[in-house]
Amino acid sequence: MQQDAPQAQETPREHFLLFVAIPPPDVAARIEAAWQFADRRDRFRRATLHMTILPVIRTPQLAPGMVQALGRPLEGLDFPAFDLVLDQLTTFGPPRRRDRPLVLAGQQENPAPDALCQALWQRLVRAGLGVARHRVTPHVTLAYGKPLPPQGIAVPPVHWRVDQLTLIDSLQGLGRHVPLARWRLG
Repeated sequence: MQQDAPQAQETPREHFLLFVAIPPPDVAARIEAAWQFADRRDRFRRATLHMTILPVIRTPQLAPGMVQALGRPLEGLDFPAFDLVLDQLTTFGPPRRRDRPLVLAGQQENPAPDALCQALWQRLVRAGLGVARHRVTPHVTLAYGKPLPPQGIAVPPVHWRVDQLTLIDSLQGLGRHVPLARWRLG
């Protein structure tokens, strides 16, 4: 586990800790190019692009030692890096919600992100940490807004070699993610 230095920050409404995969800059640029196919004015969320692997906890304050407690069960994690192909802009979330997640997803199923999620969940539960079960549908949220067409929008494929897992603190109400620790995937 590589820990990142904490940063000075404004006070968020709450902290939301998640294990995620963050696209490297070249992949983020291709994701942004794919977003341009939607020809929308919704704010593109470049600074917070990620694929959620496992949500961990929402809390008003980060307890001392929380990052270490979450990292210890992942020591010796030996999960292979994997390839994703994202090629479909679509809308997630319940239809009644006004601002829905506008995402880049893949038309082909890929079980690797969910397998990583299950491996993390098992390690955390065995360590006595009460983390809710989760399933992964591989996607990256690009913006929030009115739904895209129901059939989605096909875009040139974005190829992403996922080779790193990051624990982030999503600062709710501030629209910022703070990396707390990282693990290489084999």
